[in-house]
Amino acid sequence: MIIYFFISALTGFLGYKVQALSKKGALAATGVGCMIALGFAWKGLLLLGIFFLSSTIWSKYQSEQKHGIDEIVEKGSSRDQYQVLANGGVAALAGLMMVIFPKEVWTLILLSAIATSNSDTWASELGVLSSRKPLHIKTLKIVPAGTSGAVSMLGIVASFLGSGLIGVVGSFVFNLSYQAAAVVTFAGFVGCLSDTLIGATIQEEFQCPECGKRTERRTHCGKQTVKLTGIKGFNNDVVNFVSSVIGGLIGGAWLL
Repeated sequence: MIIYFFISALTGFLGYKVQALSKKGALAATGVGCMIALGFAWKGLLLLGIFFLSSTIWSKYQSEQKHGIDEIVEKGSSRDQYQVLANGGVAALAGLMMVIFPKEVWTLILLSAIATSNSDTWASELGVLSSRKPLHIKTLKIVPAGTSGAVSMLGIVASFLGSGLIGVVGSFVFNLSYQAAAVVTFAGFVGCLSDTLIGATIQEEFQCPECGKRTERRTHCGKQTVKLTGIKGFNNDVVNFVSSVIGGLIGGAWLL
């Protein structure tokens, strides 16, 4: 376990050095890694590493074309502790439960939760690069890239591939069936879609009184933004966590 702690801590440190994680984000990532390793050893860390590495790569990919997105989304590419827990909290809980009540269902929940986070990140980071402006999943109107609830064909394809990567690698590493790989892929993809739907309906959205831009940020142009829609406190981190729970439960339900 000492080795796994060292690997988790090193990964968190490197994530901080490349500005993929904040200081507190690096500490949270270390804790999440340790809890996953507690229940799933190196296999769990490998899947978590694939998510973290691919997410970091895609967040840096063509970053110059994503500058306008920063004015809409609440946070940048450097993940803080809340983002880390929102994306890895369910997987960490599965690691802990695997120790207390060892059952195969926790493996499916782990993989499906990571698949959801990977799917959502791939969709977000690559979907905004689409040559066509996305449609809002609720209103079906064209909206700026990065808007909560926005979908594009590129984003949908990226979402499926991101989920499929975890499904295929996870089933191979844990020696699961082809059906399990399909279930994890499906669960992750549906979890990502639920993220989009929740983001389009009950996530908080604000408007800047200065420039009129709709945003997830509470401050914009140096001024306090005005809440337009959504449930108070239901920000992107909460949406990500809820979608991760949904994806994990869908994957785990296959064995029930």
